[in-house]
Amino acid sequence: MSDKLRVNALFTDHMVLQRERGVPVWGTGAEGAAVTVRCGEASAQAVVRNGEWKAELPPLQVGGPYELIIEASADRIVLRDVLVGDVWLAGGQSNMEWRLIDSADPQPEIASASLPNIRYYEVPRVAFDDGQQHAGAWTVCSPETAAQFTAVGYYFAKRLERSLDVPIGILGCNWGGTSATCWVPEESIASDPELRIYVDEYKDAIGKLNSDSAKQQADDYQAAVDGYISRQAAGHTGTELGDYPWPPPMNERSFLRPNGLYGTMLKPTAPYAIKGFIYYQGETDAGRASMYDRLMGILIDKWRGDWGDSTLPFLFVQLTGYGDGNDREHDAYNWPLLREAQQKVTEQVPNTAMAVILDCGEELDIHPKDKKSVGERLAGIALKEVYGQDVACYGPFYKELVIDGGKAIVHFEHTDGGLKSTEGDVLGFQIAGSDGRYADAVATIAGDTVELSSREVAAPVAVRYGWASFPIATLANGIGLPAAPFRTDRGQ
Repeated sequence: MSDKLRVNALFTDHMVLQRERGVPVWGTGAEGAAVTVRCGEASAQAVVRNGEWKAELPPLQVGGPYELIIEASADRIVLRDVLVGDVWLAGGQSNMEWRLIDSADPQPEIASASLPNIRYYEVPRVAFDDGQQHAGAWTVCSPETAAQFTAVGYYFAKRLERSLDVPIGILGCNWGGTSATCWVPEESIASDPELRIYVDEYKDAIGKLNSDSAKQQADDYQAAVDGYISRQAAGHTGTELGDYPWPPPMNERSFLRPNGLYGTMLKPTAPYAIKGFIYYQGETDAGRASMYDRLMGILIDKWRGDWGDSTLPFLFVQLTGYGDGNDREHDAYNWPLLREAQQKVTEQVPNTAMAVILDCGEELDIHPKDKKSVGERLAGIALKEVYGQDVACYGPFYKELVIDGGKAIVHFEHTDGGLKSTEGDVLGFQIAGSDGRYADAVATIAGDTVELSSREVAAPVAVRYGWASFPIATLANGIGLPAAPFRTDRGQ
């Protein structure tokens, strides 16, 4: 290790430091050296021990631009154009990774993205710890840079910055195709009797490999990816382009292995001071929906633990509609069950909240282009739940079921101006009798309730709404936010 004074790669020009809480700054240097860190009038000291140092600046107030100065003996590091505001970590898989340039109608948004108080840092995607230093850089939002921002993070930051008038930093820490198990320590799931299946399957797959076949599989897969990228760059589409090669082969260096990205991406980002987390993930885990609320509880607990704050807000996105092939072919309900598990997380884990985007999906594309609605809804929830603003940010949520003869009457909360259908009749409701057989229901809005009936169900006992991978579901509240899917017989 070099004796030269260095600061962690998260600290660069143009960064945003978290306001109103201690700000850890860390790096490496000569053993025993005294390190001083200054930002404006604030300062902190540390001593290099075992080649590493960490200082903590006292809570800072909104402001900037500042210089962050780190000094030790004759060494001096100066980082410029530093702002103090709020920093949010954007985690998950491909729908969080999705770029602004690839979202719906991006060009007008990019052209107007002169937003210097919004900054973005993309944590380098490192599949395997190869001992190399992988550095990113904070980027100022502008028409020249915004195209490569996470689209959800961009729209989230834009609404927050506009509403709060404080700088907003987004730490992108995500990777497409990943299970939530990629982002937690192995021991956390290996010790769970059900969740350990993720680890057992991985170890079983690795045990069947030999080095020659593993290398050949990896080389063949990379060649297939390179071919796809070349065809895409040449402008090919449809059958000429083909499908993106998936899944990649599993091996000990795969970014899909349990625990891998927790060690190479998430944990190295801690404890960079943040306001909270936003998270969009779940597609990869839909096949094991019954475990997902427990898995997410572990993930949230471990992430908060790494940042040393058990109260950090964790705001996440419920899966939208998508015509999952497995659900269609096997009469399964993986996606609605996954959405239900996500709802359970909000009930079981404090300081969590969920953005409902059931209306944003595309039946044939797991990557819906409407990322503006997603980011803005997350921001609305943040404004209400984290910043204490009086903001209507939720669509209707199921509250209570009342049976009145042959009618099932569903009561909702968060109706905000009254219930309505987004198009014509209210669609998406089904009712069932004691035999458990569901039938489509005729739905009538009455105040904050929906009255349901069906000629096929004389005595209803249960209701469900939006219960399909890609549901046709049209209930919304007065401000146009969609109702959350639900079933009243969840525990049966």
